[in-house]
Amino acid sequence: MSTTIGILSIIVAFAALIVLTYKGMSVMYVAPVCALFVAIVNRIPILDAIAGPFLGGTTGFISGLLPIFLLSILMGRVYVESGAAVNIARTLMRVFAGKAKSQKTKQTIAVYICIAVSWAMCFGGIDTFCALFTLFPVMLTICAEANIPRKYLIGLITCGVSTAALTPGAPLVTNYTPMNILGTSSAAGLIPGLAAVLVMLLGGGIYLSRSIHRASARGEVFEPGNVPFTPPSDDRKYPPFLVALLPLIAVVILFNVVNNLIVALALGFVLSLVLLVPFFEKTEDCSRGKKLINTLNEGGRSTAESLFMGAIVVGFASVVQATPAYEVMVNGLLGLRIPAPLLVVIAVAILVGLTGSPPAGLAIVVPVLAANLNLAPEAIHRIATTAATTFDTLPFQGAILIMLSMADLKHKDGYPPVMMCTVVWTLAASVVAAILFAIFPGLA
Repeated sequence: MSTTIGILSIIVAFAALIVLTYKGMSVMYVAPVCALFVAIVNRIPILDAIAGPFLGGTTGFISGLLPIFLLSILMGRVYVESGAAVNIARTLMRVFAGKAKSQKTKQTIAVYICIAVSWAMCFGGIDTFCALFTLFPVMLTICAEANIPRKYLIGLITCGVSTAALTPGAPLVTNYTPMNILGTSSAAGLIPGLAAVLVMLLGGGIYLSRSIHRASARGEVFEPGNVPFTPPSDDRKYPPFLVALLPLIAVVILFNVVNNLIVALALGFVLSLVLLVPFFEKTEDCSRGKKLINTLNEGGRSTAESLFMGAIVVGFASVVQATPAYEVMVNGLLGLRIPAPLLVVIAVAILVGLTGSPPAGLAIVVPVLAANLNLAPEAIHRIATTAATTFDTLPFQGAILIMLSMADLKHKDGYPPVMMCTVVWTLAASVVAAILFAIFPGLA
């Protein structure tokens, strides 16, 4: 009976975390309150819960990911301030959408340019959390040019970001974590991984295009609302298209050669400083050097915010993991009589949802799956990486809350496109990858 109550307390706490953050409450205090609720119901002494799993999970998350977050976020800030990210999007829009004969065609092209730019930035090593903010002004510019309603802004960003996160070879923490645990390569499970990418590109792209067309037919148009928006200036000097791509390309190549994400990101950051800082705009009261200092300062603040918002949810998850009920739930998952590849999808998706963090969820569940399933490490790696992109964008996630606030959108308006692209279609992509491994084990 006590185990049943413990399981119910975890479900209630998890539901409360979703509902309360969806209602606009900060995860910074909701997560600790939910953790205390779980501790009390499961008879874990409050002080022990706080000093042990809660603080341990929080600090462990920060210490493990600080270098990766810091380097990628600083690199992302340089891309924003230099105009490199905006110019990548502007160049693609001019080349592919400049001669579009109808608004519908231009919007469809704009959707895939948004996905491509988001994918390129993340596949180039900019952390998915950081990329959301790096890409914000870029996507806002594209939405304005293609007359796409602002409520699709976050969905456009997250579709490409999620696609990059599940792409084999990506220099991202979701791909790096299973590598460290399983000893696999960055491109493990290549063919099923590419099939998952195709599902995302087609499913997410078609959904966004059709939704935007229907919205336009209803008379909805782009309007910035309360979001500060300055259209790109033809008078400003932007980094050339190929120059803007070089740091991203360098990160991908180095990561797949040395298999060390921190080293790859460090090189990419140094290259971005050398190649892109000269394009920072000088003003009468602010030199280029001062602009760089301000940019790096903003990157430091963003690093602290993004890390702590993720860490506080991991602290809650660590309290959940300390309960006997959690172990019963995990054993129940592993005991499901379903094909092993599909079991990986379910286990990873649930653990990522419970922890609120793909790297934390992967670090917990991948060793358990590797020890208990008769499945090749390469298959576990690719399915786990893909499935980790499913429930990491639930309504209470810090990145989603911040992005909706930045875009001046309520959950009911801005979250549905995010859910379709980063929960529904990523889940479909995960299932496709799992089925391919189940039917063709040799693909591992």
